[in-house]
Amino acid sequence: MKQTTSQNNKFLFVNNKKTNQAEPKETNISQSTPWKIAIVDDDEQVHAVTKMVLKDFTFDNKPVQFISAYSGEQGLKLFQEHADIAVCLLDVVMESNHAGLDLAKQIREDLENNYTRIVLRTGQPGEAPEDEVIRNYDINDYKEKTELTHSKLNTLMYSCLRSYRDILTLNKTRQGLEQVISATTHVFSYKFIEEFSKGILQQVSSILNFEDGAFYGATNGLAAHGELSNECQTIKIVAGIGNFENKVGEQISHVIPNDLYDLLQQHTEFFYSSHSDDAYLACHHSFDMPQNVLYFQGMKQRDTLQQKLLDIYSRNVLVAFENIYLKSEAETSQREIVYMLGEAVESRSNETGFHLKRVAKLSKLLAKKLRLNDNYIDLIVQASPLHDLGKIGIPDHILHKPGKLNAEEWEIMKTHVTIGHGMMKNSNKKVFQVGALIALEHHERWDGAGYPKNKKGKEISIEGRIVAIADVMDALVSKRCYKAPWEIEDVFQYMQENAGTQFDPQLIELLLEEKDFISAMYNDFEE
Repeated sequence: MKQTTSQNNKFLFVNNKKTNQAEPKETNISQSTPWKIAIVDDDEQVHAVTKMVLKDFTFDNKPVQFISAYSGEQGLKLFQEHADIAVCLLDVVMESNHAGLDLAKQIREDLENNYTRIVLRTGQPGEAPEDEVIRNYDINDYKEKTELTHSKLNTLMYSCLRSYRDILTLNKTRQGLEQVISATTHVFSYKFIEEFSKGILQQVSSILNFEDGAFYGATNGLAAHGELSNECQTIKIVAGIGNFENKVGEQISHVIPNDLYDLLQQHTEFFYSSHSDDAYLACHHSFDMPQNVLYFQGMKQRDTLQQKLLDIYSRNVLVAFENIYLKSEAETSQREIVYMLGEAVESRSNETGFHLKRVAKLSKLLAKKLRLNDNYIDLIVQASPLHDLGKIGIPDHILHKPGKLNAEEWEIMKTHVTIGHGMMKNSNKKVFQVGALIALEHHERWDGAGYPKNKKGKEISIEGRIVAIADVMDALVSKRCYKAPWEIEDVFQYMQENAGTQFDPQLIELLLEEKDFISAMYNDFEE
């Protein structure tokens, strides 16, 4: 197995700008494909002599293949049929004194072919002065036919083919890097580790097949993440394709060859990779951070360029993988903190955490039925447990009173919305900003008879209207210190009767469309 290791932190990227320039059909320089040499000349003897002189010529272990045209018109047709001509030996004077010059211009401008090396050959240099032609036409060399001896013609072929080969290589590298950038940009749109990892695996096929866009369906791949040390060995698969699709959650040591697993344990570089005939392994990890691993098996043979492109892509996406992991960890911690805050208030109110879960679930249901942005739905769901955070400032004798509150107590109880809002309003975190708004507005009413600001209709934020419905519905279904639980059908009837007065009528209509789902949810959450 051939192993390559990379520690170089610098990679070259090119401008990802598309042009209308015609691409050669054959950009893969293989050992079996000959170099196409076009001879465009109205003198048959020139064709014969050129072919005779170059019949045994080879370059990079590849022979030449001659294709002929005897006029500028035929030459144009030749180029229209063959986009992969390496060198054109072009006569100037054919059916007209400037037929060759016209064809050179058509090749570059009309056919947008900037790859073929064009060499003008003329027996009448006075018809096309060299300095004028070189200045005004995009050609690569200018020769008088008397100059092209056996030795000079061979030298010319080496020079032209070397230039053409290098242009193809640069173009192939450009195409590959553009594909890497495109594929990387695509997976960067994913925000969660699982979908991001699956996106990485699906994009690798395009890196390996950037020339023809084919999908190499036999490839099996996995993305894994975790700790690997003497104390802890828990690198688990987070996404897979092919044979690894059903291996999510398993230890990577169970599915990759022992020698590659040993590499994971031995290497400490920031990034390293291993290439073999049909497999590829890449790993990235920073100081004191979990390892992120890509592994592919059953891959087709890859040339040196594809290996480099694969390393560039893998390095980029594995760094992004780590960033998404850190972001995910931070968001998970934030969710836990938010939920613990809400649960602390609920426990003080002698209510269970199930209330928070059900309010969040009902809020998500309504937000999704409204087709809100997915990110905002997530924010509402995260922030909904904070709706009663202000109850932390309400005295126990009011909060736990089993009977109806008197007018003074009720005014104190109503302050929980402004207390909660005040606790969160200055945060720069979106979840607390949304939580502050929900805390302030979840007791406003559609008809303007709510509190604290008597807002009405759509003056109330959509998140406030959503959580107002979720909170009241769950409060009615639940047992509280001041009331027995209601039957679910009675709750649906109450919500319907108060649509347009207490609640947003559109949201109530959407709520009632999901009676079966909501009833099942309450059965699942039976306390």
